[in-house]
Amino acid sequence: MLPLYGFRFGAALFLYPFRFVDPVTGRWVRARYRAERGEIAARYTTWEIVGEPEVRRAGGAAFNPWR
Repeated sequence: MLPLYGFRFGAALFLYPFRFVDPVTGRWVRARYRAERGEIAARYTTWEIVGEPEVRRAGGAAFNPWR
């Protein structure tokens, strides 16, 4: 079975709210988006998770405007 938009059926995606140190100002900045741990670690050198993860599961019903 082919993956649907990067998801495999039965898999869950954990997205975390986080903050990071801005390389220009040196201050902690809360990110405006949620990301997986691996993506956060690859992009930022100094970061920390600040909340519970948002769990997204694949295989559910999709939005249908004509329903």
